[in-house]
Amino acid sequence: MDAEMEEQALEVLERLIAEDDHSVEAWYLGGWCLHLLASRQDASDDATAVGENGKNQKTITLKSSRDWLVTCLKLYGKLDYEDQRLKTHAEELLEEMNNILGPAPADGEADDEDEEWEGIEEDEEDGDAEMAGA
Repeated sequence: MDAEMEEQALEVLERLIAEDDHSVEAWYLGGWCLHLLASRQDASDDATAVGENGKNQKTITLKSSRDWLVTCLKLYGKLDYEDQRLKTHAEELLEEMNNILGPAPADGEADDEDEEWEGIEEDEEDGDAEMAGA
């Protein structure tokens, strides 16, 4: 990350999380890495690039960063982790992102309230009738 190779660092961190999803350091570094990517997007033309859902790329990256850091802090508390500097920096980054994005959604809520699941029909009665006839 110090060498401005955030994309490669993030790939490594994602593999580390896949191997050990209780690594406070990996979640923290992933959140910080995404935060650095968002900062770099802010300084480039990518800041106005629009993703598939109509949001700009910086917002998407910041939300991902926030998710990683929230997970980091949850694990920090759950595992009684002792690196106070890590916790302080994660909290500072989250505060900065919440000032930009607004408050984080509560646990169990989707980040985008209007997000819908694809492929799920609203008419469940047909499925229930098929199951009863089986």
